[in-house]
Amino acid sequence: METTPLGQTGESVSELALGTIYFGSTIDAETSTDILDTYYETGGRFFDSANNYPTWLDGYDEPESEYFLGEWIEERGVRENVTVATKVGFNPPHLEERSLDPDLIRRSVDESLDRLGIETIDLLYAHVDDPDTPQIAYMEAFADVVEAGKVRHLAASNFPAWRVARANRIAADRGWPRFECVQPRFSYLIPDRDAGFGGQLPATDELVDYSNQHDLTLIPYSPTLQGAYGRDDRPIPDGYVRSENRLKMEVIEELAERKGVDGNAIALAWMLARDQRTVPIIGCSTVEQLETNLEAAAIDFTDAERERLDAIESYGFDEWDLR
Repeated sequence: METTPLGQTGESVSELALGTIYFGSTIDAETSTDILDTYYETGGRFFDSANNYPTWLDGYDEPESEYFLGEWIEERGVRENVTVATKVGFNPPHLEERSLDPDLIRRSVDESLDRLGIETIDLLYAHVDDPDTPQIAYMEAFADVVEAGKVRHLAASNFPAWRVARANRIAADRGWPRFECVQPRFSYLIPDRDAGFGGQLPATDELVDYSNQHDLTLIPYSPTLQGAYGRDDRPIPDGYVRSENRLKMEVIEELAERKGVDGNAIALAWMLARDQRTVPIIGCSTVEQLETNLEAAAIDFTDAERERLDAIESYGFDEWDLR
């Protein structure tokens, strides 16, 4: 597996990250272990968790994802080889309890380190913005945990572009570490303009443009919309019903057939082929789903195929020359 630069850190991460949201909970321990092993054996080294995964589910009051990932890292003895990302902000046990209070940040980092069984978090996300806490206050708290050696790099998830820009300006003015990455809801299909996804914020042109201009790495979640590009049991979700998406799905289906792969792999390959540095987070509940997604890393597009994939407004075109 190839790697992608991580912001302006001078470091790189695996081009496909592995989401561990349900590992050790709704995905049983044996299957979770098999998925982690398979990802690692194929060269994957970038793991994504959070301090609330999956505490919104009945029966799971503890962040089982962090516990399970930490146990796997210790059992396999791979700590020095992997990049571990986790998050604070959507605080357990309920998603609606969102806060970036400075004391909560510091306490949450210590708790995550304990659950993961590691000394330093490689990438810490602000899981969600907190308009009730001054940005200078939470950016200082993030700087403190980096200074203390508990966190290496910072990132922002579910932030509007202007808030990322403002946070990074505050950090630059004071010599604090900045957000090196952004993690929005982002996929090949375009969400409806008025679609709502709770606390999840879809990527916007402004966020993508800001990230591109300032060398932030885009690390999207839900890149396959839970498998909707290639699984009959996963229809296109609500919030993505628009004419462009019907045409986009036709492109995905045609290219999947042409290349002999699953449509989800095509959607992921499109992300990997973008000029902007992009690291999709793949989620799966079986090894077979993981292997299907990993096929994206081996897919190459011709210039004509790239042109068609990137043509957002495809009205009036009935046929494309993909030679």
